[in-house]
Amino acid sequence: MTTSHAHDPHQDSPEAAVLRMKAEAVRRLAARQHVDLDPSGVARDAGLDPVRAEEFFPDRDSLLTTLVLDAYNAMGDSAERAATEAEKAGADRLGRWTACWEGVRGWALAHPEEYVLIWGRPVPGYSAPPETMAAGARTVLVLLGVVREALQAGELAVDHVPAPALSEGMARTTETLAGGLLSGLPAPVIARMLIMWTQLHGMVGFEVNGHVAGVAADPGAFFTHAATAMGQYVGLTR
Repeated sequence: MTTSHAHDPHQDSPEAAVLRMKAEAVRRLAARQHVDLDPSGVARDAGLDPVRAEEFFPDRDSLLTTLVLDAYNAMGDSAERAATEAEKAGADRLGRWTACWEGVRGWALAHPEEYVLIWGRPVPGYSAPPETMAAGARTVLVLLGVVREALQAGELAVDHVPAPALSEGMARTTETLAGGLLSGLPAPVIARMLIMWTQLHGMVGFEVNGHVAGVAADPGAFFTHAATAMGQYVGLTR
């Protein structure tokens, strides 16, 4: 027969006590994701009659979906507008590409919470419905349009940079993407587009979360340089 004893925190060594405190602190950090977005509570804090909340949002997920759609569409608006304005100003394809990146950055820095909602950790228990995918694709469609235009003109560089051979797993990834938005692009370009996409949001997220100030003396110049470099990496030329 065994006898269990309740843990006595007073018996912890200093090292064990520190470990327990750190574990609890990390648990509390994780709890930051559990934000109360009950529509009635949101309505109350917004100075509205909580009873009316259900007229607009029957549950938390409907409210979240609206916020996600708003964020994706606002980011898409900014990206599209920046690329269009660059084209009107006479920019070449690489210039339009870079402008699109800067449109994403400008919107994200002005709306950090909305950016983190769509590009940060998922909200626990929430699964975005299919209609958010079209809104989320708007930015990549701007970039993809520039790439397709260069490809059709015979001016997209395909084998201009050294690249490792596609592994089996990476080949499966490019094949899947080739059946969707990136259809018709050469496999090396598809791989670079995927890398580019993670680079774009890695850089924007890095800055939105306050990690650029100690690295780049001029964050804007750093971002423009990287955006241009990634456009050239994908295959755009001057």
